[in-house]
Amino acid sequence: MKNWKLFLAGILVGLFLGGLVKLIRLPKEAQPLTLVTVTPNLTPPPTPTVNTIRVHITGEVNEPGVYSLPEGATVLDAIQAASGETEKSEAEALNLAAVLTDGQRIYIPSNEATTQTFETEQRSSEIISTSLVNINTATKSELEALPGIGPVLAQAIIDYRTNNGFFLAEEDLIKVRGIGNVLFQSLQELITVSP
Repeated sequence: MKNWKLFLAGILVGLFLGGLVKLIRLPKEAQPLTLVTVTPNLTPPPTPTVNTIRVHITGEVNEPGVYSLPEGATVLDAIQAASGETEKSEAEALNLAAVLTDGQRIYIPSNEATTQTFETEQRSSEIISTSLVNINTATKSELEALPGIGPVLAQAIIDYRTNNGFFLAEEDLIKVRGIGNVLFQSLQELITVSP
């Protein structure tokens, strides 16, 4: 019986020592474990910034004023920003698809002529008030009356507005072939784009 106890004790001691040896050797044989963590990118992609321009719209619109519009906006966009045109508007005389530039002034003309009536003794005469020459409506002879504008340049102005629509600002006169900065400076105080 004693042998049996010794035999069982030997087996238990052997199992214990074998497990201990295995436990001691285990870290040397094991492969290192590398943990890789992936951090999600929570930063949203940058949104493109929209460049804006500021334009001044006056005349026959419901809410004249200065408006900020996206770059590439047209005359039609400016009219819509000003709550649309009035009933007296002659906006179709303008090139509604013309692209605007920063700082531009847009005048929406009226379909009514500005007139004044003067009574003289026994007759009345109707005089259209025009202290400035409107380069959008002036005839060839009216344009020729301006200093430095002869028949050729007068016709060039008429051809330009026929092909491109009304001038939106006095400065647009420089776009006419043959009119440079010097000539424009001499005309600036004598012309208008508004009635």
